[in-house]
Amino acid sequence: MATPVLRCDGAALQGFRDDRKAGRVGGTTAVFRADGMALYFSKEVIPYSDGVPTDGPETPVFHHVGVYAYRPSALEAYGRLPVGKLETLEGLEQLRFLEHGHPVLCVEVEARGRQFWELNNPSDVARIEAMLAAGSGD
Repeated sequence: MATPVLRCDGAALQGFRDDRKAGRVGGTTAVFRADGMALYFSKEVIPYSDGVPTDGPETPVFHHVGVYAYRPSALEAYGRLPVGKLETLEGLEQLRFLEHGHPVLCVEVEARGRQFWELNNPSDVARIEAMLAAGSGD
């Protein structure tokens, strides 16, 4: 299985932090090894980054874009795997693979000057509409 991740810019990182402080579900973040293999996905901001400034162009936080590429055998295996504790707690289906020892490759993608945001909360609608109106998401 492979899934794209987008390095958060300062604005995205601040948006994640703001969501968590307000008690809203934020976007899904990912941490992965040097070879791109996933270590974990979370609705929390990982890695811990409260000391990272948000005025820089790049941060150590990666936003999981939510698109997957599966081999047929991976989909077959997924259907046979029981739901695990981490998947249940986080509500993230890709954790089922990780909990059962199946690799997930994270592939870094570029924003190309566009913004990306997930629709997780009612307040996200206005943010996404503003991105679309600004031409960053069309």
